[in-house]
Amino acid sequence: REMVGGAGFSAFVANGAILPRASGASDAPMDKTKAIAFKSPASLEQTFELPHTGQVTGMAIKSGVTVIVGGGFHGKSTVLAALENGIYNHVPGDGREFVVCSKRTVKIRAEDGRAVNSVNISPFINNLPYGRDTYNFSTPDASGSTSQAANIIEAIEVGVDTMLIDEDTCATNFMIRDARMMALVSSEKEPITPFINKVRALYDEKGISSILVIGGCGDYFEVADTVVMMDGYVPSDVTTRALEIARSHRATESAIAHDAAFGQLSIRSPEPRGLEPQGESRKVVARRLDTISFGEVELDLGGIEQLVEVSQVRAIAEIMQWLTQQRLLDGKRSLAQILDVVEDEIAKSGLDGVATFRACGNLALPRRFELAGAINRLRTATFAISPQAE
Repeated sequence: REMVGGAGFSAFVANGAILPRASGASDAPMDKTKAIAFKSPASLEQTFELPHTGQVTGMAIKSGVTVIVGGGFHGKSTVLAALENGIYNHVPGDGREFVVCSKRTVKIRAEDGRAVNSVNISPFINNLPYGRDTYNFSTPDASGSTSQAANIIEAIEVGVDTMLIDEDTCATNFMIRDARMMALVSSEKEPITPFINKVRALYDEKGISSILVIGGCGDYFEVADTVVMMDGYVPSDVTTRALEIARSHRATESAIAHDAAFGQLSIRSPEPRGLEPQGESRKVVARRLDTISFGEVELDLGGIEQLVEVSQVRAIAEIMQWLTQQRLLDGKRSLAQILDVVEDEIAKSGLDGVATFRACGNLALPRRFELAGAINRLRTATFAISPQAE
């Protein structure tokens, strides 16, 4: 993983990897007699020398904007799902032992109905009806587009370097507006700046790569550095052909404005009252992988797709209580600074150092991104917000 990042790549999929799982309810690999082993296109192939394994060869995805295309059921989302879990090491026999991506990779999706608390979504959404503020946007019931915008901004806030995006789990109007729709609904009447307008600036200005699964919108060829096509679970490098198609249709696509600047960001600082459990029972309990009972509030983690073990959720519940006990939430420290303190404490004392009861033995390490995701989705959370210095 360190070698891949150090060589300027965002992700790596080894030749021979078995990416499909046995079923939707199992994380075990598909039977090798039925699965098609991964084989990199020659043009994207890289070899790394590991100290104990020796040479490992496979497809290296360059930092930048990568688009994965192909027909339905040909393996696009299977590749992305493997990369989504490439933040973790895998046990021998998993099939994805050498499928890796940066530790700061975050899966992004739309999440209708989630709570959004004081997030500056103005890079993507402006001029809402009735003058609603998008520089300090809050809602208990986000739409697909506002939730996806918030998920991106919140990931940037805590240090993402690669985003994974599957068109199937995105808000369509957030991803693209075609020329016909722009002709009918003018920009002055549309508050959403689509992701396609910002994805280049996200990398060129912020250094954040995007790996996108796109099945129905060829406009993304225009902004891609690399285009990979999956055909019967076999990848091929179609970048040259995709760019030729983009150039041949550029007269039509010229209406799409690719923003040179990403837009203004803000600093958010959690306030203490927002993370205090409310109600008669102030217990904080991890119920399952997608839910924490936080006093009388149910904290929905279903949109945080890179949580894989309920022990991580237990740790998140413990850390959220520890933050209040340690008086780290003062409305002055940014969320990113608070996460730095948590990581330092865990590095020094282990997970027991942030547990309500020491030596509890049933916690697993969550990343800062999943912890931030839980805090951001807590419906009682409040934040002080200020502009980020340029």
